[in-house]
Amino acid sequence: MSVDPPEINRGVQQNLKAPFPILSDAKHEAMEAFGIRRPTNDPDEAIINTPTLVLIDKTGTIRWIHQSEDYRIRAAISQVISEVRKLK
Repeated sequence: MSVDPPEINRGVQQNLKAPFPILSDAKHEAMEAFGIRRPTNDPDEAIINTPTLVLIDKTGTIRWIHQSEDYRIRAAISQVISEVRKLK
């Protein structure tokens, strides 16, 4: 999920050849509902998500969550692949 509008996310999905949709939260509704808005004391600062990766199985059960307080730090690809393989 991204705060970018749907048309941007469709382009990213196509460029990455991702076999899944990248959802848009341009109105920040999911960010607020899941409590992943990065706190800020500066009213002029852009609203952004805390980087969060959630793996959900076919039944809709959350199986793994990775969050980082630093937007520059993401889950290692090897870690994500390992967690995805556990879903099979």
